Amino acid sequence: MKKSLISLTLLSVLCASSLFAQSDDELFGSDDDFFFGDDDGIIELEEVAASESDLSRGVLFETGSVKIGGTFDLSLTTLTTFNKDKDFKDELKDTLLLPTAGALLTVDARPTDNLRMYMKTGIAYPFVTAGNSAITGTSLTFPGMLLGNPGGNITLPVLLSNDLSLRNMFYVKELFSDFNLGQNVAMRFGKQTVTWGVGYFYSPADVINLTQIDPENPTAQVEGPLCLRSQVVFPGTQSTLYGYIIPDTNMALSENGLGIMARDTALAAKGEYVIGGWEIGGGAWYKYQNPSRLTATASGTIFNKISVFGEAVFAFDQDTKFGQGTAGFMYNWKTPEITFMGQYYCNGDESAKDAFTGAYGQNAAIAINFGKILNKKLTANIFGIANFTNETTVASAMLNYNPVNQLKLSVGPYLMWKDYNEQPVISAKTTFTLGGGKF
Repeated sequence: MKKSLISLTLLSVLCASSLFAQSDDELFGSDDDFFFGDDDGIIELEEVAASESDLSRGVLFETGSVKIGGTFDLSLTTLTTFNKDKDFKDELKDTLLLPTAGALLTVDARPTDNLRMYMKTGIAYPFVTAGNSAITGTSLTFPGMLLGNPGGNITLPVLLSNDLSLRNMFYVKELFSDFNLGQNVAMRFGKQTVTWGVGYFYSPADVINLTQIDPENPTAQVEGPLCLRSQVVFPGTQSTLYGYIIPDTNMALSENGLGIMARDTALAAKGEYVIGGWEIGGGAWYKYQNPSRLTATASGTIFNKISVFGEAVFAFDQDTKFGQGTAGFMYNWKTPEITFMGQYYCNGDESAKDAFTGAYGQNAAIAINFGKILNKKLTANIFGIANFTNETTVASAMLNYNPVNQLKLSVGPYLMWKDYNEQPVISAKTTFTLGGGKF
């Protein structure tokens, strides 16, 4: 009897294995029907091993139609503040530790010649885990008709983190598709970062994106909205026209249900023209019950060496009128590898008085980067940003040591003036970059 049961069990396992193998072929066959449905125009993908050079430039997997890659950002930063009223031992005890652990994953798919699908998602520390997330007493009320109960409204609890700072740790940076309407019209729809301004530390002409440039990390990608962009290229010229339809980001509960109010959709248009090595741009932005904005941008090179740029913005409605303007430069001294960057910004928006950077009034930022000190492993950065109207300034000077690609140490003073009549707050800043990079 035991032999019969064992034989029957083995036979069942073999049949199941054959069945699952057949099911896997049907579901995940080489034609990628599971992921793409209709495979017209999709090149059959073959599994390939990425070389070290591919990984170093942020490509994990690539064929003629799909590219997958990303980045890791891993570091530890300490900030020790020195105060004449406290002992050094107490200052060390109060050292602030700022860990950074984040990753971005990008997928760039081109199933046909006329369609591109792009996604960039991210995760950042602190992470949401089973231990710090719970059902709270917070709840939302929905119209009953949306949930199959026309007789009345329904209140549901919402899963929230105990620490509200965790609510955006899993995020979508970009998610859009590109396609063409003829040879001269390109469309893009989805969440995307929009490039309107030309400024490096400040960009008042960037009126579409949801966040502003961080002057202390100006190369970081800002947050873009979900919108429909159309791009028209005029044949035989260097002129381009862009149009945008930008739905509001706030959900509203109305008699018609939960959604975004159509009247709060923003409309924008911008034109660009290249002449004599200079790129000139002009744009307009409109949104219901918000000051409309007119923008102008210019960027080019002078003396064949120095890159310069400028922006101007005029905002107006029945009750509000103000202007914003900025101008800056960048010069790269190839030998001995020094880069100078500076920018001035005048902000006439009084509602920005409490902003930390780019506040109301007169602003300026400057950075000097030394690409080599003695050798490539030792570099340095000097940075300063100030608002002369509210008399605040932040400055730092960091010395960077990069013995191997997977390890970088940055150390230097970090100073903050909250009032020019008082002594600055002096801190020692140390950052260890550990194992980050592209994949």
